[in-house]
Amino acid sequence: MTSSYGRSPRRVRLGAQLRRLRKDAGLSGEALAEELGVSQSHLSRVELGDAAPSVELGLAWLTACRATSAEHASVRELVESVTVEVTSRRTSTGRSLVSLQRDAAVAEAAANTISGWVPMLIPGLLQTAGYAHHLVGGDFPDRDDVAAAVAARMQRQAVLYDQGKMLRWVIGEAGLRWRVAPPEAMTAQLDRLAQLAAEPGLDLRVLPFARTAPIWHDHGFAILASRTDGHGDL
Repeated sequence: MTSSYGRSPRRVRLGAQLRRLRKDAGLSGEALAEELGVSQSHLSRVELGDAAPSVELGLAWLTACRATSAEHASVRELVESVTVEVTSRRTSTGRSLVSLQRDAAVAEAAANTISGWVPMLIPGLLQTAGYAHHLVGGDFPDRDDVAAAVAARMQRQAVLYDQGKMLRWVIGEAGLRWRVAPPEAMTAQLDRLAQLAAEPGLDLRVLPFARTAPIWHDHGFAILASRTDGHGDL
């Protein structure tokens, strides 16, 4: 998940202004993220226009970068307009994070074969709650249903122990190394992967950097096949 609703011109413009303020203040992304209490990955997504900052985060950003009063007014207006934009789109879609997880659970339950290629993250069905919370919370910092969505994701993992299913994943080495969560959460996540790799019903493999093709792939995919609900492969 890279953003809640994709980029928009307002969000890109806001991100560019916030990035300029950070650089003018002489702050690295890591330093500003630590001061604001957010992950560096979320800060980067805000600057790229892939994520919308909350009004509170926007104001804290301005303060940390010692913005002028004119910059305060300009950026605050953009933050508020982006907030309205996100709220309007969310209302129009009417989908909660929990409902998306439940839809996935229904599709996974109906599939006898689940295969996936995940180049930069840990697959959702293999995530710990701690890893999932940092990942989902980073993409949706302004949502109040993140904890419920993580709980729903954990419930989906019952399929891992269904001996009637064939489950196969290839994970890019970057997925093991990209720290989307604090070290203790990443350690727990890697321990979880090691445990799951010993499960007889799971085929879990890692594509190392040394074997990666010269063409850059930053999007993975999942295939839900041999479905029992009458639908074709998904």
